[in-house]
Amino acid sequence: MFSLIALSGCGSDPTADLGTAVTVTGTITLDSKPSDGVEVIFKRLDAGAPAEYRQYVAKTDSAGKYSLENVYPAKYAVMVNEIKEEKAEEEGAAAFETGPYKKFGVNSELTADVTETNKTFDFELTSK
Repeated sequence: MFSLIALSGCGSDPTADLGTAVTVTGTITLDSKPSDGVEVIFKRLDAGAPAEYRQYVAKTDSAGKYSLENVYPAKYAVMVNEIKEEKAEEEGAAAFETGPYKKFGVNSELTADVTETNKTFDFELTSK
């Protein structure tokens, strides 16, 4: 009997208590112009989820639009980084520009409170 009870928790779904995953969409602009090819990162602010569900990354298209799949409801810190491909090749990993998006990187104050009904987040950024 004990072995059946002990095994019942082994196959449990780690996302069962996280709510229903949604697709988060939005647009990033900088000084009223679409941000083409920037990286958008949503990083969960609480520790209430397994590691693989704490951070989501997307790249904007030429219109500044992004889409993040299977995001669980929570409050997220939002970071925006400009990717510099030539730096990435030199350093062997993704490297980020320190230019106009610097204040929206690791020190960003942008947030998004994702819910099943609140899943579109447009960010109108300024470089000043």
